[in-house]
Amino acid sequence: MQLKYYQNPESEIRKFYEKNKSYCAMPFKEIYGDNAGRYKLCCHAKKMDWKYTTTNTTPFKFFFSPEMEEIRNKMLSGEKIRECRVCYNLEESGGESYRTDKYRKKYGIDIEPRGIGLKLRINGTFCNLGCYMCHPFNSSTRRNELKEVFGSIEKGFGPAAEVQSMSYREWNDTVNDIIENINLVSYMNITGGEPLQLPGHWKLLDKIPDEHKKHIALSYDTNLTELKWKKWSIFDYVGKFKELRLGVSADHIQRKESWMRYPKDVKKFENNLREAKSIIKQINCSVSLLNVFDLFEIRDYYWDNFGIKTTFMNIVRGPEYLSIKNLNQRDKDMLMKKYENIDDGMYIKNELSLKPTHNLDVMKNYCDRLSKHRNFNWRELWNEFGN
Repeated sequence: MQLKYYQNPESEIRKFYEKNKSYCAMPFKEIYGDNAGRYKLCCHAKKMDWKYTTTNTTPFKFFFSPEMEEIRNKMLSGEKIRECRVCYNLEESGGESYRTDKYRKKYGIDIEPRGIGLKLRINGTFCNLGCYMCHPFNSSTRRNELKEVFGSIEKGFGPAAEVQSMSYREWNDTVNDIIENINLVSYMNITGGEPLQLPGHWKLLDKIPDEHKKHIALSYDTNLTELKWKKWSIFDYVGKFKELRLGVSADHIQRKESWMRYPKDVKKFENNLREAKSIIKQINCSVSLLNVFDLFEIRDYYWDNFGIKTTFMNIVRGPEYLSIKNLNQRDKDMLMKKYENIDDGMYIKNELSLKPTHNLDVMKNYCDRLSKHRNFNWRELWNEFGN
């Protein structure tokens, strides 16, 4: 199929999405690989049943594969993709999805792969925090804590894909593939682990020729506990790239933040917020049982004290017992009304509309066991759950 590229006014883009219930810009715009070594259509998509992994196939070979071309053609013809059901389910519940909201607004309509973005977790999973809701394949500290507290990752988190580490040869082949195709790259989203503490990420940046850096927008998902690693500093790259912006992960404020993202030094974190404010795009809060009652407080705290906006489109869906869908109906109704006009409120509403799968006692027991290991009692900070 001959693919073409075009840009339309917002009204035409919206009409296109309303007519085509399958199309999403991501398979045309981004190469995504997770820490389990899986290439997926985006970070929200379910895993694909195909041969391609980040350890056996380089990024652009995967992106231009016959299988990806087939998916793009199916989307253009309106055929739904099974692995995209997270978005389809959100839409069927009466709301917007990542496909029709975030990605539509950001990318519009792209029907030829160009201006490609990279979101590849290829530089390791070291992270200095063990956030209570984090998927274990994204944090070494998280995995270690789950093993120490529960005996195994599966007993603490539930069934989880294992980390697929890259050998140096595999990493080098991947980096060479990126550099060989760097003229096709318009943006890079660097994530981890904690990306600012991953040496491979700094080495990758240094390999990109200067004449190409100025055409690439660089963004990060970072916990912002550190701004430097050995000889490297994030500030050294400001001005070298077309844009450099930080998406900062924070799920609460002060002591509640230090428990949820243990063992976070909140004072140092807040100093880093001030130091890096000029390159911070936003704070990204992952909504779960331990912060859903406090979203206005969180939003106002970071705006009033640092002048930084907070988003709430990230919803904790795993481990499932931390999901806000497990609240009683009275609390759900109250929260739906409370957040009906908040930015990203539709994502919160959609999760609240789902049927519970776990009793809240499961969450409480989980937090109790983490608290004992951390010598930091969560029940002294939260009283929403009858503590």
